[in-house]
Amino acid sequence: MSLISYPVDDRLLADSHELFVWQQYHIRLNKNASIPWFLIIPETNQIEYCDLPIKQQNEISLLGKNIGQYLKTTMGAEKINFAAIGNVVQQLHVHVIGRNRQDPQWPGVVWGASLPSKEYTSQQINVLKSDLYKLLAGEQP
Repeated sequence: MSLISYPVDDRLLADSHELFVWQQYHIRLNKNASIPWFLIIPETNQIEYCDLPIKQQNEISLLGKNIGQYLKTTMGAEKINFAAIGNVVQQLHVHVIGRNRQDPQWPGVVWGASLPSKEYTSQQINVLKSDLYKLLAGEQP
């Protein structure tokens, strides 16, 4: 069963796994497991982060902080990339990406890069989904 009730751009759907909706934010996982990469997609018609009400900006920042901490403590990230680009897909979405010196694109940018193909198993996806949900709910993953 799909959790999507708000229209998410088809390109985002095609490139990522649905994890869950937290409040009014779709939390998704990039399908390529070569670099741990999450998306936060707010349910808004705004296309620029700077045009969001400050409350939504703060909520996205807190989600990004929590996901970033998870990437560091659980997935071995040394550096967190947190960005809303929007040049290709205009629907507002924020990337939270765990980087380290061993990743295939270090230290370059990952957007548009040809990354080695690596898939998540359904078990890995379920663990990430459960861990992140617990973390956002204030529980220990």
